[in-house]
Amino acid sequence: MVSFDVAMGLFWLVCGIIILIPAYFIAFGGRPDLHVHYDDAVDPAYVSRRAGTTALLMGFVVIGYAGVQLVYGYHPLALGAMLATLFGLSVLTKRFAQGWGWEPE
Repeated sequence: MVSFDVAMGLFWLVCGIIILIPAYFIAFGGRPDLHVHYDDAVDPAYVSRRAGTTALLMGFVVIGYAGVQLVYGYHPLALGAMLATLFGLSVLTKRFAQGWGWEPE
């Protein structure tokens, strides 16, 4: 029987990989249109650079939590820290996709 910690660790690992796939295409593939909040008036290179790397960071945070879950087991504080970090980064990536901090030339 697989323990709860291993099952949930693998679940978070798969979730992190699923987050990394579109984040990779946004950041390195030049596809900012994959971001749901992308505004066409904003420079695509800016959105790819800012929103894409923020989305990559979100995926790495989830994979890091998966490693913690697999090695040390479930800790409510670690889960809360991951969820709070993901919330903050999701707000940032949404703002970057809408042009926050971008100056039109």
